[in-house]
Amino acid sequence: MSNLPDYLPLCQHGLESQQAGRPDEARQYYEAALKIAPPSPELSHNLGAVYHQLGDLPKARESLERALALRPDALPTLDELALVCQESGDLNAALACYEKSLRVDPRYHRAFSGMGQAFADAGWEEDAIRAFETALAIEPDQLEAINGLGILYKRQGRFDLAIARLDQALALSPDDSWQQRGLRCNRAMVLGALGRFGEEEAVYREILARDPADADAHFGLACVLLLTGRLPEGWREYEWRFVSRQTGEAIRRPTSGLPRWSGEAVARESSGLTIYAEQGFGDGIQFSRFAPQVAERFGRVRLHTRKPLWRLFERSFGALAEVVAEDMNERDESGFTHHCPLLSLPLALGTTMETIPASSPYLKADDEKSRRWRERLAGKEKRLKIGVAWATGKRGIHKRSFDLSPSLLKPVLSGIEACWVSLNKEPLDPAQAEVLQSAGVVDWSGELDDFDDTAALIEALDLVISVDTATAHLAGALARPVWLLNRAESEWRWLLGRNDSPWYPTMRIFRQRQSRQWEPVAQELAEALRAMTGESANE
Repeated sequence: MSNLPDYLPLCQHGLESQQAGRPDEARQYYEAALKIAPPSPELSHNLGAVYHQLGDLPKARESLERALALRPDALPTLDELALVCQESGDLNAALACYEKSLRVDPRYHRAFSGMGQAFADAGWEEDAIRAFETALAIEPDQLEAINGLGILYKRQGRFDLAIARLDQALALSPDDSWQQRGLRCNRAMVLGALGRFGEEEAVYREILARDPADADAHFGLACVLLLTGRLPEGWREYEWRFVSRQTGEAIRRPTSGLPRWSGEAVARESSGLTIYAEQGFGDGIQFSRFAPQVAERFGRVRLHTRKPLWRLFERSFGALAEVVAEDMNERDESGFTHHCPLLSLPLALGTTMETIPASSPYLKADDEKSRRWRERLAGKEKRLKIGVAWATGKRGIHKRSFDLSPSLLKPVLSGIEACWVSLNKEPLDPAQAEVLQSAGVVDWSGELDDFDDTAALIEALDLVISVDTATAHLAGALARPVWLLNRAESEWRWLLGRNDSPWYPTMRIFRQRQSRQWEPVAQELAEALRAMTGESANE
């Protein structure tokens, strides 16, 4: 008879399951062991790592902190906890973990690499570069730091440097390993940013030929297909968005006890479809257009949305769907027979470039609110009333790529005879505020509580000028003239090489030619406004 304590076999089975890639099974063993084992930093660490793998960040953090309380200088535990904190959005706690690691070992290169990733996630790019370079000064072959620099250089538009770093990382990674596949996906994205879409697509297809279940390659391929207008195959590949690491926290997989609707015929009177929101406000606005098509197929439709869109969607779609704004995990599906994520509707409906439902407006502003805005705008002397949105609500890694500094718009704002109205909700720094004040830009943003209020104001304007943000989608859905200022690394929805959009008939697109270089776009914008108003450049 064995004299081993009862918890040790449980720990061993948990470890074997964890190493075999069965995290839920490992969790059950570890949790059973935890109930009877004495305090153990190894057990708490392993359980925290499994919770992390399963996506339960609060429990992962609790377990890892318990492990650190027992062994404060455990570098692997500090690494794991830092990653959990980063993924939870707690940057300060992640950095504190790395600082503790460096107190244990000042030359611990993984801490510098982790700090670099944390800084990069927060958008602190120069700090991130210094941290990655410090990691490489200690350990020149550290893959995480080399890859991190490659991704960061891509984000900055320094594509030659990005390619060089990613090639360096590829040379160091084992053949056909998961690291190499990830690096090749990152390199493929740089090729796409350089406009070499055929080469980018070839990389994804080669990866998938070897590993048909590589979610990141499927998602990358989806973006190339959609960007180049090959929608049917693109929608199919886009289904991998829920499991790709490329999407991070930006896409939420809806949980449902109902069967997924994939376009099959249903008995209309006895069927009901609940549509779940999954991404940002702009996505919600763009793809809500499919609600009328769904209502033709189902006797009952429920459209989930986020609260700031609820009033606008209720007015626009309330006659054909029940519009609800609620937490995605709190729902009653009784009375419905199927579910579908919002951005999966084009796949279910077989949407092609020719069948995009582009009739607009499909959103309806509040008539009375719009009337009041028109009355206020009528008191402005300028003939044209133009709304402008130069910044997104994005944080961290994407913000600098999307935002356009108001200082670059100053010649436009000051040089064109118009009543300029701010459509931004972002707080301004003193320099930005001075630019807008000197140009006489009207700021009523404090009166805009949700998208219903913003829609009413847009309805009263003659033109909206916006970077790629929900404001552009909103103006297009209202069928108001909208000029989109688009990044060089275009979102797939804006396609390639065209100044119009099949999604929004009233949209005109002004495109960056080089990443983060907005000056030529601002000049082109000024010329277009002068042509529209009949003003000359010296007026």
